Amino acid sequence: MSKLTYWRPVAPAEAEIEVKNSRFIAYLEPVENLQQADQAKAKIRELHPNARHHCWAQLVSAPDDVHGAGASDDGEPGGTAGRPMLAVLTGKPAGYLMVMVVRYFGGVKLGTGGLVRAYSGAVRAVCDVAQWQQCLPMAKFQLVLSYSQHQSALHLLNQLKGDVCTSDFTELVQLSVQLPQTEEVEFTRQLEEMGAGSIQIKRLD
Repeated sequence: MSKLTYWRPVAPAEAEIEVKNSRFIAYLEPVENLQQADQAKAKIRELHPNARHHCWAQLVSAPDDVHGAGASDDGEPGGTAGRPMLAVLTGKPAGYLMVMVVRYFGGVKLGTGGLVRAYSGAVRAVCDVAQWQQCLPMAKFQLVLSYSQHQSALHLLNQLKGDVCTSDFTELVQLSVQLPQTEEVEFTRQLEEMGAGSIQIKRLD
């Protein structure tokens, strides 16, 4: 669960820039996991089998989870493509996406500094045209309450832009819920008032 506010794309996007006759075509794809990221890369490579390079960067998690990050220079000099592309994504910050920049060489070498500017510029261009959804830091709670309190608790959760993660209906109702951290004080206050102390509220890390 992310501890910072970040952005995730809601749809694929595409942008192109030209630097000294070289074309840099950037594709941004929303992904949930490594498998989806690999499928997106393969699809783009099929679209451009004759391109000189297919460089990419990905964050298949929230941007503060380093295990979800990856990048490739795909034959460009080390550190001139993948890492600068990834730096743009982490700087936004963005998550759950893969960006591939396809390069068609225009006959003029750009040098290491020129390549860094071109690849990062292509990623910024596609980020500018993409549609984004803001993701807020979330607080997670375990609730135990009566059946008569269930609907009122759900209504409150919905008002505060929260979601039910899991639910278990036995003698009592057990809910695992999450909501923006900015709403957690109000959420617990209203639950305590609603249940007059009868609702069990446990904050989960």
